[in-house]
Amino acid sequence: MNKHSVHPNTIRGILCVSGVSLFFLVPAASRSFILGTVCALVLFSLSPGGLNTLIKCAVATSLAAVFLISGDRILTMCVPILFFLILPDFKILSEKRALFGDFKVKYDELLKKLLEFEKKNNEMAQHIEKLKSEIEKYEKLYELSKDIESISDGRELANKSLDAFSLKLGIEKLAFFRVMASGMELFSSKNLRADEIDDWKRMLGNIKNIPGGNRYEFPLVAGKKKLGAILVAGALDEKQINKAVVISSQVALGYEKTVLYEQVRELSRIDGLTGLFLRKYFMSRLEEEITRARRYDYEIAFLMCDLDDFKKYNDTYGHPMGDNVLAQAAKAIRDTINPSDFAGRYGGEEFCIYMPMAARIQTREKAEKIREEVKRDTSVSISIGIAYFPTDGSTAHDLIKASDATLYKAKKNGKNIVGEYA
Repeated sequence: MNKHSVHPNTIRGILCVSGVSLFFLVPAASRSFILGTVCALVLFSLSPGGLNTLIKCAVATSLAAVFLISGDRILTMCVPILFFLILPDFKILSEKRALFGDFKVKYDELLKKLLEFEKKNNEMAQHIEKLKSEIEKYEKLYELSKDIESISDGRELANKSLDAFSLKLGIEKLAFFRVMASGMELFSSKNLRADEIDDWKRMLGNIKNIPGGNRYEFPLVAGKKKLGAILVAGALDEKQINKAVVISSQVALGYEKTVLYEQVRELSRIDGLTGLFLRKYFMSRLEEEITRARRYDYEIAFLMCDLDDFKKYNDTYGHPMGDNVLAQAAKAIRDTINPSDFAGRYGGEEFCIYMPMAARIQTREKAEKIREEVKRDTSVSISIGIAYFPTDGSTAHDLIKASDATLYKAKKNGKNIVGEYA
């Protein structure tokens, strides 16, 4: 408010004092006019709205009643003026009520829109959370695909694949089957009992991936070539089934690489002429077997084999014939030993074999059978020296040394002989 302006209450006070003064100063006949005028001016001086309107209505009604009861003609004439003066207040009240009504409508509309916005905001938040979850899942799938690409060992890949299926799908019981020449073979599994393997094999190719089922089969296919399948036990929904299909496609690509890698690696380990393992790889496997034998306390039979007078035969009949003899001797060895035994080409005409947990009598029988078959199928004979871990040697070097000494004695005693280290 301007500091030079006069407060409304001051004006009202001046009007009241002036009215009272005039009321007593003027003649009695004019006092009623003065009273009505002062009251009207006081009412007029009050600004419309709020508490003032209530006061003005109450005062105007009271004065109107008093004026009418007084019977004074002048005061009675002031009654319409009193109500005329408070008409603006009723107008303002009406306008405010209308404004309040508009405000209420707009408030309700705004509240409705706010609730709709809140609902959409919640839906958007849920959608964002789902997207985040999907992004995290695909990031993990991408990490899985990178991990799979970096794995060169088939069994390690199979184990990691089952771990991935278990983690992503919440499945505890599953198996990895691979395609072999003899058919589908169990390669790796989680929580699968030995007595369940045959039943799971029979299910292969007969399972339909229906949401809410209890068995699912996810083929591992690279291009048009089927490499195997992953079987899982448990109920999956459609989203989980689709996720499993994506994972299995990644696994198939990775497994195809490991198969090719292992084929190449196997070729690099095998002697092309005899089909037996090369010396370096054979020795590494022998070292591993000796380590296991120490831990679990079992015996290993080691055989060193050498074709008798092979150099003379080779020089006489030529290298092609000599190569044929080497191949026949290697075949005799492969046909005689067990799947758990391991044979390699140690040198030119030398072969070596180790037999884990083999009884000495059976070892001797196998050695004699190899000697007989080589003599029968080729024009040369073979001498064999046998040594045992740990009695004849506690290291690979010691076993070779002991069996070589036994082989030397066999050669010295007439060749075509099987000898044991003593």
